[in-house]
Amino acid sequence: MSAQIAPLELVKKLIAFDTTSRGSNLALIDFAQGLLEESGGRCRRTFDETGTKANVFATFGPDEPGGFVLSGHTDVVPVDGQDWTSDPFKPELREDKLYGRGASDMKGFVGVALAMAPKIAATKLNKPVHIALSYDEEVGCYGVKELLRDLAANEIRPGLVIVGEPTLMKVVGAHKAGGVLHTRCHGREGHSSAPEKGANAVMMAGEFVRLLESVWDELRADQDQRFDPPHTTLQANMIEGGTATNILARDALVTWEYRALPDRDAEAIIARVRARAESEILAKYRRRAPEARLDTVLHRSYPGLVMDENSPAVRAALELTGANHAEAVSYGTEAGHFQRAGIPAVICGPGSIDQAHKADEWVALSELRACEAFLSRVLTKAAA
Repeated sequence: MSAQIAPLELVKKLIAFDTTSRGSNLALIDFAQGLLEESGGRCRRTFDETGTKANVFATFGPDEPGGFVLSGHTDVVPVDGQDWTSDPFKPELREDKLYGRGASDMKGFVGVALAMAPKIAATKLNKPVHIALSYDEEVGCYGVKELLRDLAANEIRPGLVIVGEPTLMKVVGAHKAGGVLHTRCHGREGHSSAPEKGANAVMMAGEFVRLLESVWDELRADQDQRFDPPHTTLQANMIEGGTATNILARDALVTWEYRALPDRDAEAIIARVRARAESEILAKYRRRAPEARLDTVLHRSYPGLVMDENSPAVRAALELTGANHAEAVSYGTEAGHFQRAGIPAVICGPGSIDQAHKADEWVALSELRACEAFLSRVLTKAAA
């Protein structure tokens, strides 16, 4: 059995691995799996199609259904263009805060969970305790989908999962669904002095963005006050197009997203956008250029986490934290995928989402200590 490493030291070691989603996470996975297996964890890996990224799923205790999964993603967002005051991959302790990329999102939780592996192994467990580490959460939750396929294929059926995204150790039982879409605007080139003889795709894109805002306004009436904002949102985040100032643009691309209340029909929202774009935008441009079109494709999506205060995951987290209610958040996590796969899920982890994805990301040491105490109570429950 491996010697226990202090949680803070393990979080520092994890931050030092540059696991930006565009690169490989294998060095971190090798390190984590080594720690888990040294402690007696029974590990299984699943890979992406390139073999350069992997999940690891470790099991302690009895080989039977039920028990707890402690789940976290290993990838982090880029630091490009951000004004850091220290090296983001050299963790730095300043007073009571640990700085570094992933400190809050979410190597803090992963580090604390890994640090507890020897303690988990030394406990006589009546229910299994699993640790799940995934790849590519930040770019589409791709890793957890492969992990869940592997669990289903091998009839591994955990009782519940705790996803350790940063919640300031509050219990979160719901989050919105999300999707990223590409709408390609196709027009007809021409000289900009004669705009009515062509179809300017950049102008089409501008009208499409205004249409998104109009659909968003329609969706505001459907509210769930547990969320902030309390309704589904639509917005365009990127526009590309055009070749020169005196050429009517033939092509433009609008990248947009929805953040939908978790139990609403996201496909119906997309269908509404498509239908309105067809009738309100294309009708005009096709009078000038019959070949004009708008092609909308869903690039990636993740399911929402639907609030179920009677789920064993939410009930356990409330009991273990002493909280009297579960909260809801607007950002997405892997928890919705676990719930959709039939594994009750809840979110509870150290740090604040307000620090995530920013320069000088940090987690308070008090949060890491609170997480360690929480996971110790999870372990006690698994031994009961």
